[in-house]
Amino acid sequence: MTGEHLRKQRRRSLWRRLRRATRGPRNTALAWTIRSSARLFGTLPLGLGLAVGERLGAAAHRLLGRPRRLALEHVGLAFPALDRSARQRLVAETFRCAGRSFAELALFGKILRTPDYVRLEGVEALDAALARGRGVIAVTGHVGNWELLAAWAAAIGYPITVVVRRVTDLRFHSLIVRFRAAAGVEILVRDDPRFISAVTGALERNRVVAMLIDQDTRGAGVFVPFFGRPAHTPPGAAVLALRARVPVVTVFVERRTGGGRLVRVAGVASDVRRGRDGVRELTARLTAAIEAQIRRCPAEWVWWHERWRKRPPATARTRAPS
Repeated sequence: MTGEHLRKQRRRSLWRRLRRATRGPRNTALAWTIRSSARLFGTLPLGLGLAVGERLGAAAHRLLGRPRRLALEHVGLAFPALDRSARQRLVAETFRCAGRSFAELALFGKILRTPDYVRLEGVEALDAALARGRGVIAVTGHVGNWELLAAWAAAIGYPITVVVRRVTDLRFHSLIVRFRAAAGVEILVRDDPRFISAVTGALERNRVVAMLIDQDTRGAGVFVPFFGRPAHTPPGAAVLALRARVPVVTVFVERRTGGGRLVRVAGVASDVRRGRDGVRELTARLTAAIEAQIRRCPAEWVWWHERWRKRPPATARTRAPS
């Protein structure tokens, strides 16, 4: 090992220790900045606020090196036919979309007062599922503005219960919870010991239980195809749907040409056998629907997330479907 290599290792170790030591103050400052920015955005006209949000997203793209590099890497894995220039343009647009989504949340009250900002397509599938009276599992992903989606659905009268994981830092957790609660969204924390009984109760009250399943979390998971690669995926939506025998829909929100948002609802066939194989098959169907939505609107997904972080065991890889 060369002296230069040792010096680089020491610098990286020092940088990691410094980041850990300053995490609390940095998170406090960031939480304050988010609250202050949201209040400022709320005073702006809708069009101006959205434009400023996109500019902030563009600034984040320039400043946040690691998320930018991860996004470029993951776009390359998902779309190998894209050259580097095309990948860079897509990643830059992804950050602008994220900035716009933040602005939409800050301007949510004005969005509700803007006729036709959000349009709904395929709602018959959701209404038919609710008509059965046993609740609905609604699956979506971190594509489009998923927080706006839940808040808007609750605001127009749908009984929305969102399953979330607790954010490690309570300052950020409280920020998110306050927004959801103000919008009328019921929250169930996945790590709560009473989670299963709480979900069962929500379904018995004929609520729409919304779940995001497109991230590689620390909990249990099954490997299903995602952009041609096995991805460790939370099976909770499939487990709950098969156990409670309730309908399943996918719900996605995307940006409309000319402004505003379009919400798409579609039913998902859950005619699979109960048990491990059925859970995996239904999870694969839901993941395929999320992939299709990302392909439809590739700039609206969180490409900096390490979706393929975990790898299946060698035996599982040999059996993975193509």
